[in-house]
Amino acid sequence: MADQRVKGQEVNVLFVRASVLEQSLTNVQDASFEVEFEVITKKYLGNKSDTKDDIYNGIKGDYTLHLHNQEWFDYLAAIKDRAQRRTPDVVFNITAVLAFPNGQTPSILVPDIKFSGVPIKMGSRNEYVEIKHAWEAEDFDVQK
Repeated sequence: MADQRVKGQEVNVLFVRASVLEQSLTNVQDASFEVEFEVITKKYLGNKSDTKDDIYNGIKGDYTLHLHNQEWFDYLAAIKDRAQRRTPDVVFNITAVLAFPNGQTPSILVPDIKFSGVPIKMGSRNEYVEIKHAWEAEDFDVQK
């Protein structure tokens, strides 16, 4: 049997706010996770080539949502409240669960994400309203 690769239909993206799963944020059009590394290059006297080193800079990503009710606005208000330090202890987490055809189900767990801008796109008559969240975090974990 040929190896089958995982597709988007086998991926669930889950959102947690203050330890509670966001039940209404289910229409995820796309999501990306980028593990960030940086290469440091130094040019030392007497060396014939550059010296390289690397460092880990955390993780970032984004996702696009389509709305099917008004509950997302509560989520946005909670993001704003934390950023304005009204509720500084609220933690937002994101998890991607991949269900491979061979039965493996690794999860990418990203705790305590921080948000940058949140564009709300209201396109043409035949397009859904789109919410795009860009986020960053200090670390992640993969559970197998």
